[in-house]
Amino acid sequence: MNKFLLPLLALCAFLFAAVAYAEQPDVPADGIEMKNTKNPVVFNHTTHKEIACGSCHHKVEGKENYGKCASAGCHDSFDRKDKSVKGYYRVMHAKDMQYASCVSCHIETIKDKQDDAELKKALTACKGSKCHPAK
Repeated sequence: MNKFLLPLLALCAFLFAAVAYAEQPDVPADGIEMKNTKNPVVFNHTTHKEIACGSCHHKVEGKENYGKCASAGCHDSFDRKDKSVKGYYRVMHAKDMQYASCVSCHIETIKDKQDDAELKKALTACKGSKCHPAK
C-alpha cells in the first residue's frame, strides 16, 4: 500500500500545480502606453514580473480583475485633483492607500538605497525617470 502513496501524492501535487498555472492570465506584451497623465508612462510587465498581479490588479467585487486601471467604472477620472478612488492620477501616485500605487511601490523599492541618487531619480522622478522618460 505504501508503495502507491508517494506516486499518488506526486500526481496530486502535479495536478494541483497544473490547475493553478492554467488559471494565470497571459502576461501582456511590454510597451503598454499609459497615456492618461500629463507625462505618459510606458509600462513593461517583464520589468515587474516578480510582483504578484494582484498587487496592482486588485480584487473587484471579490474577484481578481486583470483589466486596465482606466477602464470605465474603475479609475476613470482623469482630473489630477480628484483624490477619490476614481482618480487615475491618485492611484498611480498616492502614498496612503489600501493598495500600493506605482510611486509607493517604487519608494519601498529604493528605501534601503536612499544614497543612490541615480536609482532614486530612475524610479521616483516626475521627468526623466524610467516611468516618465524625457521626450
